[in-house]
Amino acid sequence: MGNSFKEQFLKKGLVTKKQANKAINEKRVSHSKKRNKKTREDDEIQRRIQLVRDEQSARNRELNHQRNEVAKEKEIQGQIRQIIKQNLIEVEGDNSFHFVDNKKIKKLYVSKQIVDGLSNGKMAIIKQDEQYLVVPAKAARQIQDRKAASLILLNSSVKKELDPDDPYAEFPIPDDLEW
Repeated sequence: MGNSFKEQFLKKGLVTKKQANKAINEKRVSHSKKRNKKTREDDEIQRRIQLVRDEQSARNRELNHQRNEVAKEKEIQGQIRQIIKQNLIEVEGDNSFHFVDNKKIKKLYVSKQIVDGLSNGKMAIIKQDEQYLVVPAKAARQIQDRKAASLILLNSSVKKELDPDDPYAEFPIPDDLEW
């Protein structure tokens, strides 16, 4: 009983050896084609799964990048608030000081000392939450390093040298001249 079908058919003379080998070969080829087809389908599925995973990881990286940017912006805003809180100069006065913010002329009522400080570059105007605040120039530079859009006005404190050929050099502009 240990005889295979091939041996049994050969003994009875139903098939020749050549036919039996051909049938075995065809069976093996057919079986391997099925196996290859199945592995190709499996490969296609694995490729699609990998593609979905890659897209998902790219999406996750982008979301993480956005979250990091938001966190970084919050951190910068917190630092700016702390600098302003530590260096804020109270602005109360009768003198109006005009400055430009986003192509619009704005007015801030301050004291004479603050007007002089703003004009000389010792003080600066910062915009925070649609509010204009006055801080020292050093604090304004720190804020400018973190977020340049917050700085509205910071005059340079460099004094101009007088031109020796200037015909109006002997006529300085009076300090009490207001525009």
